[in-house]
Amino acid sequence: MVSPAPTSSATDVRTSDGERQEVVDRLHQALGEGRLDLDEAETRVAAAYAARYRGDLPPLLADLPDGAAPAAMGGDAPTWTAVWTSIVWRIRTTLLRTPVDEPPSIRQCRFAVLLALLALGWIAVCAVLGAVVVAA
Repeated sequence: MVSPAPTSSATDVRTSDGERQEVVDRLHQALGEGRLDLDEAETRVAAAYAARYRGDLPPLLADLPDGAAPAAMGGDAPTWTAVWTSIVWRIRTTLLRTPVDEPPSIRQCRFAVLLALLALGWIAVCAVLGAVVVAA
């Protein structure tokens, strides 16, 4: 005889990859808005990807407002950390094909900033040398 399936509440239902990704996307949005700092966002993203049940996800967003910041308020401007995190994240996921379950570390963000500064320096040197050659 087959025993009846136990009744389950919404918190006992396993979460899907899509539901986890929605939470992670909202956390990244909150990071860009300046509502979370990088460490807190990193911790919550890791918890979202580790979540097994739907009930594990809402606490990660409980202290954040729903949706985007209203246009009338203008929202918070993204911090440079959030901008560089987004850039490093996109480079890692598209070019390097690394797993997206981990946000970039502070070290990787600093390395991206260093590379950007070196590129800007190289452009400036080339522009100055080009101007010197043209003037001569």
